[in-house]
Order: sequence, then structure tokens, then C-alpha cells
Amino acid sequence: MKRFWLFIIFSFAVACTGVIWFAENQHAQTVEARKRTATERLGKLRAALEGQLNSSLVTVRALRAEIKLSPNISNARFNALMTELITQDVPIRHVALAPDLVIQFVHPLKGNEQALGFNYRESQAQLEGVQKAITNGDVVIDGPVELVQGGLALIARAPVVLENDLWGVIAVVIQIDELMANSGLSSEQGVYATALAKLNTVGDREFQFGDPSVWKKDHVSSDVSLSAGQWLLATAPVDGNWVPKGFVYWSIVVFGLILAALMNAFMYYLFYTQMRLRKALTIIDEQASFDSLTQLHNRRSFIRHLNRLTGKAAKYNHFAILFIDLDHFKEVNDSLGHDSGDELLKVAGSRLRKELRAEDFIARLGGDEFVVVINRLKSKDVIDQLALKLNNALNKPFALSHSQVQTSCSIGVALYPDDGLTTEQLLKNADLAMYAAKEAGRRTHYFFNEELRRRSEHQSSIHNRMRAGLKNREFRLVYQPIVNFGNGKVEKCEALLRWTDDNGNVISPAEFIPVAESTGLIHELGQFVLEQACADWNLLQSNDIHIGLSINRSERELNDLNAAKQWLECISQHQLPADKVTFEITESLLMSNKQRQIHILHYLRSNGVKIAIDDFGTGYSSINYLQRYPVDYLKIDRSFLNHAPGDRIQVALTEALLRVARALDIDVIAEGVENKEQWEFLQHQKCDFAQGYYISPGLGIEELTRFLKQWQF
Repeated sequence: MKRFWLFIIFSFAVACTGVIWFAENQHAQTVEARKRTATERLGKLRAALEGQLNSSLVTVRALRAEIKLSPNISNARFNALMTELITQDVPIRHVALAPDLVIQFVHPLKGNEQALGFNYRESQAQLEGVQKAITNGDVVIDGPVELVQGGLALIARAPVVLENDLWGVIAVVIQIDELMANSGLSSEQGVYATALAKLNTVGDREFQFGDPSVWKKDHVSSDVSLSAGQWLLATAPVDGNWVPKGFVYWSIVVFGLILAALMNAFMYYLFYTQMRLRKALTIIDEQASFDSLTQLHNRRSFIRHLNRLTGKAAKYNHFAILFIDLDHFKEVNDSLGHDSGDELLKVAGSRLRKELRAEDFIARLGGDEFVVVINRLKSKDVIDQLALKLNNALNKPFALSHSQVQTSCSIGVALYPDDGLTTEQLLKNADLAMYAAKEAGRRTHYFFNEELRRRSEHQSSIHNRMRAGLKNREFRLVYQPIVNFGNGKVEKCEALLRWTDDNGNVISPAEFIPVAESTGLIHELGQFVLEQACADWNLLQSNDIHIGLSINRSERELNDLNAAKQWLECISQHQLPADKVTFEITESLLMSNKQRQIHILHYLRSNGVKIAIDDFGTGYSSINYLQRYPVDYLKIDRSFLNHAPGDRIQVALTEALLRVARALDIDVIAEGVENKEQWEFLQHQKCDFAQGYYISPGLGIEELTRFLKQWQF
């Protein structure tokens, strides 16, 4: 009997203990569930924080790439590049560029004037950070440091090395409070408080941001990669309690004995929730490697995968990279909106994935760029067939929510190890091949080859020589007269850019203008042409010669309304009447229907500048855009006259173009008039203006002055 009571007491004690344990365990599980939710939330904040930092580092890498192409970067180019890269959602306070470790460029300059002329060699603390970046050979982030202007910031430094020589260093100051604000850390409300801290070598918090009370509470935390050292992001409930011991807890205690038999079921439940936690952690890890829009691998995951394939362990491997760019995606985005653009990207990614094997790797690099890695490559024919399949898949119409879109893609192919041994080389060469595919007419694919390599090296050489040529005043203007058939007078001249380098070599505009457009140097060339033409016009005025000027403008120059305002200001400063200036543009600019550029043309026209369409008739000409857009002159391309008036087809085409222009009340300028027969033919057809070698070749300003005095008088 005594043993029975002992057993009863023991069983009761075990049951009570089990009930209490069960209640406590349930409470702990509820707390754990809340912590899991907080951990998931913390993972998103961490990803946002690291994403903001990586967005800031794009500025460093873009600027370093620009300097490698153009070591003698100008202040105007530097500020233009920074204005384009540093947007409101990037937490950059300022960017400093220090050739030979002396700061010569700062953006924005306002508030940072004292930084100009700062020599890193004169500050031991700063020099240590610079040397660390130089030794590392890549971007190194230090901080936090306390700024003179107030606040704490991270400093990202990157060395710039040109042909094994240190050119200088780039420094980007990243404001921590803006970094946190843009990541959603400074706008915390509700039941959770969040804090960020940097730990020293012994684990103490050296710097901390956010709510300092978090560290004294039961919190969850996550490591964050911001700069050198260990950073910790933590969150906890504002009141310190994950779950209060309320009615539910005491209900479990009271009725626990009845539920004791269900303990095994609860054990299973605990096992199940642990599996869910592991799955949640796996999802968080995957989010850092996959594109949120298309659910494909992202750039980070692609680079990691490619680094593995190009590693030493894979030196006998053969694989191909297909760099895919959607054709005319920007037009879809501009005309239908970003929602339609995002939908197009998702469907395009899905179509590409369906055409690949399970073991093939596909990623979205960003924007409308995708990349595919085909491992275990057997032959180029396999890649050739695959590229055709991918293009055919993307060429089918896309039925979007609000419209139907037809597109295609351009694909560049690079092979390992033939076209490069490193990730950087392969990606660069695949990119070059993709642009070659676009030049070939789009909707096709192109394999990287030695011709592309030579072309890339040649373009780089031309670019560097152009920069030196601008500095050494190797460029000059010549002017070709344009005669009015009505009165026989030279009413304007077209300014033509010519380049003779310091070795006496004459470089054709057809060779250097495309390079200038692709590298952005066209803006500096265009400004030189405008300023020189204005100065030459004043010289003509002083010789009592009053004519207009026709100046070519590249499509790349018509992207910024501020640039157009500067052109008008330059014209005004030289006291050149705006109605004496004609800007010549190619018809491809209007055919692309880019609203921003059309707005700029209307702005120029409203301020008196005339607009001419150059090389009219060589593209897919449309009367529609001639009706909608501000056009004063059509310049008939020389290809319509080279066999006139003997060629009846050319005669018919020229007559048709003239009739269209008259119907739209647009004057016509015939280019390439080479002989008397062409002159008389155009005169008979009542063409408005003519220019060409029959009148005069391009003349320097002094020769032009003499020519005009003889012609006009």
C-alpha cells in the first residue's frame, strides 16, 4: 500500500512536473515562433542593408572603369558621371577622386570644398586605409568614422591601377544614418525595436545605432557584411516580452493533467516546427542568391557559379556563356510602363528556362540582361542550335496583362577556355559578342572571335587618342557652303569636324564618331564643335559676312534638357542669334519615338533653333513623324543623286521626296551635288538648297571667308 501511495505520489509529481514542463515548453515554443518571425524580418532588413551598400559600391566600380578607359578624366565628365550614378535612393554623402593620392575631384562639391587638395600621404590614419585598399587590389570598406560635418559614415576606397602603375584612389563616403533609413531601419514602429552595432575584437559593441535598449533584452541577431570587423543586427520586442504568461499559459497548467497523454503528439509537433524553421532559414539563404522578379539566379549567384567553373579544379572543363539582351526592351518600358516591363521579364525568363536542361544554369544579371551557362560543352554546333531555340522562344508574341508585345533578343557567346580563363574575361567577351549581334541587326547570335578582340582594342586606342587629341587641339572645323537655289546665295554653312593626329594621320569621322558615341566622349566633342563654330561665326561677322550655321548633334547628346540649355547659353554668349543656328539630327532619333529627346527638340525649336533631318531617306522614313515633330529642313542623302539625272529610279525617288517636303511645308537641302548635271536637275525640280563638291569642299574658316566674298559679291 505504501508503495502504491509512493507510486501515486510519484506519478502525480511526474504528472505535475510534466504539466509544468509542458506549459513552459509551449510558452517557449510560442516565443520561438515569434523569434522565427522576427528572424525572417531581420533577414529582409539585412538583405536591404547589404543591398544599399552594394548599390553604393556600383559608383566605385563604374568610376574605376571610366578612369581605366579615360585616365585624364575631366571635372565635367566626373560630375556628369556622378550625377547619373548617385540617385536619391543611394546613401552616398560624397565621392572623392584622388589621382596620385591627392584629392582633385569631389562630388558634390558644396560642403566638401576643404577636401580638395587633401594629400592622403599627410594623414597617417587615412593613409592606412588607402594602403589597405591598394594591397587588397579591390574595394575596401572602413568605418564607422566620425565626419567633420557631423554623423558617422563608412568609407569605401578602391585603387585604380593602369598597366601595373597606381593611378590613384577612389573614395566614397556612405552616410550610415541614410544607409539605415533607406534600408528601413530608422523607421521602425510597432512592437519591435531594432539596433545595429559593430563589435570590437573582444566582442564589445564599439559603435551602435538604433535603439540601444535592444541589447539589454532577449533579442535575436544576424551578422551583417558592411565593412571590416563584425557587425550585428538585432531586434527585440519594445516591452521586452516575446509572449506574456497570460490566460493561455495558466489554462495549460490547470488542464495539463488531462492533456498529458497527448505529450507524444506535441513532441511530433515540436519536430515539425523545427523542420519549418530549417526550411525558413533555407528560404532566407536562397533569397540572397535569387532574383526576386524572375526567381532565376541573380548576378551574385552567377558570379559565384562561374568562379567555381573557372577554378583550378575545373581547368579541364569546357563550357559556354550565352549573354542574352532583349531587343528594344527600353521602348517597351517607356511606352507601356515598368509594370509591363517587369511582366515581360518574368515571362521571358520562364521561356528561357523551359528551353534549357535541368543541369544548365540561368541567371538574370539585371535590367533586361540574362545569362546562360552550358556545361560539358561538346561542340559549337550545339550552342548554335541552342541560341536559335532561345531566340525563337523569345520571338513569339508576349500576351501581357494590358497589351501584346513582339520582341526578340541578341545573344553573345563566349567559350571556356578559348575566349577567356577568368570570370571577368568571359563575361566581357560575351558582352562584346552580344553587341556585335545587335550591330548585325538584332534577333541573332554571335560568337566571340579575334576580330571582336581587335575591334575592342582598336576602339580603346581610338578613345584614348581622341582624349589626347582634344587636349592637344588636334581637332578642327571645316565648313561646306549651302546655296539657296532661289537667290543663288550661300545662306548657311555646315560645320564638319576633322581630326589629324600629332603624327599627321587623318582619321575619318566614320571611324572616330561611333567610338565617341559608345564611350560618351561625344559630349566633349559636341561642345568643342559648338564653341568653335560660334567663335568662327563671330569672325565671319567681323568680315561683314552674315550667314547661318548648321551643326550636327548626336542622338547621345540629346538625352539631357540641361545640356540643351547650355547649348543655348553658349550661342547667346557668342551673340549668335538662335535663328541662325540649325541642329542636324539623324532620322533614327525621331523614329525611336523617345519622348525625352522629342521634348528637347521642341524646347530648342521654341527658342529659335532650326531642326534638320540629316541623311533623309536612308532609314525607314515615315511621313508620320515629319508631321508630329519639329522639322525645318530635310537633307536628301547623296545616295539619291550619285547617278542622277541619268538614273530614272533616282530621279523618281528625288521627285517623290521633294513633293512630300512641299506638302509638309519643309525645305529640302540636297547633299552630295558633285557636277553641273546634278545641279541643273535639282534646279529644274525646284529644290530649295544644295551643298556638295560642285559648290565647294569643306573649307577652313579663312578659306571660307575668301570663298564667300567671291561668291556673294
